[in-house]
Amino acid sequence: MHEYILEMKGISKSFYGVRVLKDVQLNVKPGEVHVLLGENGAGKSTLIKILSAAYKKECGMIKFNGECVEFRSPKEAIDNGISVIYQEFNLNPCVPIYENIYLGKEYTKKGFIDTKAAIKESKKYMDLIGLDVSPTTLVSELSVAQKQMVEIAKAISSDVKVLVLDEPTAAITDKETTKLFEIIHALKSEGVGIIYISHRMSELFEIGDRCTVMRDGEYVSTVYLHETDCDALTKLMVGRKVSFEKIENHAIKHDEVVLEVKNLCYKDVIKNVNLSLKKGEILGIAGLVGAGRTELAKCIIGAYKTKIGSIILKGEALKGNSIKESIDKGMVYLSEDRKDEGLILMHTVLDNMALPNLKRFGGFLLSKDKMKQVTHAFIDKLKIKTYSPFIKVENLSGGNQQKVVIAKWLYSDSDIYIFDEPTRGIDVGARDEIYEIMRTLIEKGASIVMISSDLVEILKMCDSVAVMREGEITAVLPNDNNLTQEDILACALYGGNNHEC
Repeated sequence: MHEYILEMKGISKSFYGVRVLKDVQLNVKPGEVHVLLGENGAGKSTLIKILSAAYKKECGMIKFNGECVEFRSPKEAIDNGISVIYQEFNLNPCVPIYENIYLGKEYTKKGFIDTKAAIKESKKYMDLIGLDVSPTTLVSELSVAQKQMVEIAKAISSDVKVLVLDEPTAAITDKETTKLFEIIHALKSEGVGIIYISHRMSELFEIGDRCTVMRDGEYVSTVYLHETDCDALTKLMVGRKVSFEKIENHAIKHDEVVLEVKNLCYKDVIKNVNLSLKKGEILGIAGLVGAGRTELAKCIIGAYKTKIGSIILKGEALKGNSIKESIDKGMVYLSEDRKDEGLILMHTVLDNMALPNLKRFGGFLLSKDKMKQVTHAFIDKLKIKTYSPFIKVENLSGGNQQKVVIAKWLYSDSDIYIFDEPTRGIDVGARDEIYEIMRTLIEKGASIVMISSDLVEILKMCDSVAVMREGEITAVLPNDNNLTQEDILACALYGGNNHEC
């Protein structure tokens, strides 16, 4: 057996004349979890797409099982045992789960597709990862977490030799994460080489063996995880120290409430929710996946129509309960699903920036010069990694796409910002930049509601924390020196009493 199941050496790649990978290397041993770490835009996804033959490398060498390979298509890579679970789902929402799992490798019987066999085998892999739904369920009916589990079932249903997991735990619960780690350990014992991409530092040390760090499209270092720590990895990744300590907020005006939610109900998802947001405050909303956090945000912004309860914005009740009314009155929502709800991927950075702000760019005729000037200014201000405002957003990394979402609403100069998982799938360097943007907003008089599954982030950024469980607010906790992740998690799991856990 060869020392490495996979070797990538001297890999380089450019897009539109811009070098995104330069002489990158990655070596994976059989039966190891090899963490690939780097900021958004560091080139991780490009390297993986070269491995899977989605992109063609310009130079370099790939060895698989000791032999040089040149896969001509992603299917050829899959057929040879390389399977990739991308951060963005590659599922057909209009067909059942079992068809997605066996797409391109269908069971046949006497020349016809054997549906019964496909359903039976799909159920086996779904049970293995703990996905408790029928294999005949349409993918469009699944939650984000369930879709992620389908991707995992799809990957392990093949004779996989190298498995790439790109942010596999970003949208799944702690219980599902534990099950995933069990599957990873089982695959390791069978000699499968696993490339694991994640920005959740704690889980890297729990699951990983070695770590390769990339920065700005170049190889930095490979280290054994048991010989390093979080601070050292962060410094390798971003070239500077990143603080996780809470910064005191002096911008809050405790006597001025800008948003009140009273007795809000929506179907059986949101149950009699009451909240208040002060001027200059960052109010965190925590809870487990499925607790109703996003649904609450969409009720507040007017995306979901509520018949019971009221939303009072700066002393006035919203009448139409519509997105337009909320935006017109200075409240905006930054969705957790930036690709489907926050951006138009096939349009340029400039188009996405301009779309919600057309009135500010002219009347009957829009000022293209002003649009270009403003977009350039925000590219510089938010450090968006793109060489032109006319690049399609789909060509940007996840962190830079998130910055475009933030930029378009920053220019709207709103009073209240609802950030839903603002740093999901984003590295610690880009997170720090987004945190700084949020701090700047409240210092200028805005207020923020921040929904996050990352309790470290909640404790770092928020002034108080509303915890949700099964559609209800179980507690509102002041974020003082005594508040811990365990306190928040206890309220999310078991509920609270009179705003205390």
